[in-house]
Amino acid sequence: MSILCGSESIINPLQKSSLNKKGLCDYVINVASGCLHSCVFCYVPSTPVIRTRTAHLKNQGVEDPQMDWGKYLFIRDNLVEQLERQLSGKKTWSETPAGRGVVLLCSGTDPYQNGQTAAITRAAVETLLKYNKRVRILTRSPLWTKDLDLLVHPDVTVGMSIPYLDDELSRRIEPGAPPPSVRLKALQQGKKAGCRLYVAIAPTPPTMDYESFLGHLETLLTLEPEVMFWEPINARGSNGKRMMAAGLDFVQSIMKHQDWAKNFVNQWKMIEYAADCLGCRSRLHIWTDSGLKNYVDSKLLEYWWYKPTFEHWVTSYPVTQSPNHPSIR
Repeated sequence: MSILCGSESIINPLQKSSLNKKGLCDYVINVASGCLHSCVFCYVPSTPVIRTRTAHLKNQGVEDPQMDWGKYLFIRDNLVEQLERQLSGKKTWSETPAGRGVVLLCSGTDPYQNGQTAAITRAAVETLLKYNKRVRILTRSPLWTKDLDLLVHPDVTVGMSIPYLDDELSRRIEPGAPPPSVRLKALQQGKKAGCRLYVAIAPTPPTMDYESFLGHLETLLTLEPEVMFWEPINARGSNGKRMMAAGLDFVQSIMKHQDWAKNFVNQWKMIEYAADCLGCRSRLHIWTDSGLKNYVDSKLLEYWWYKPTFEHWVTSYPVTQSPNHPSIR
């Protein structure tokens, strides 16, 4: 399928989210349906967000909304006015200990993937700040650096997904996204401007070993991120098929659930040990998975679910951080 772009309307762009389980937010806003970064590992096409809209997307000209992920984008061009309507009439606001009332842009697309989404994102952030809401940006694009006049704000944190710093590998895994070297430069620019930052070291391929994690963390720590989220690549759902179609040989090693779980645990041990060696374990936040229940102590999994990050939000929930998280080792 060739690239398909268009627009769509949305009634309620601000949605409550369960991503407080990962310490990310209590609400999400997605500025579009679809994404042009073409990340072959992306979990979004396998979620109800896409699966329940299959008929709608096919009517829009998308042949296979899951396997054609990365080839379509429908901009929600009425989002900002609808967000204003929602916020102006909102009487209550959820603020869980882990989500802290934060609004994430975005969970199902990239907010800065092109000029159109960037413009909507900027206007949405302006609206949220007008109502004194906390904002988390998650992107793979450097376009956010054009909005530093807005994003350098105590109620805004900007994060980028940098699972590795191998540009050649990135071209195979996330062919439509700017390479990791460009993302790193964007974060360096944000740091220089005084922007609050975080990093998503996610998802890491099974080819990464301890030395890879050690070197990667050393580089990321120069950015002084408030938190570094981590999880490995998961091959379940249609993303496994897309990775195989992209010729990524390593996917064979994690296609079976048992192999994926073993890789998860092994990489968890490696990145944790690397963080210990660098003295930054308090900044490392593990995104655990319920599929690990037979491989990891349930108390350790539960420790990470709904755990607040050690970020500098002004919040009614004080966060006390122990010097060391419980260890997987």
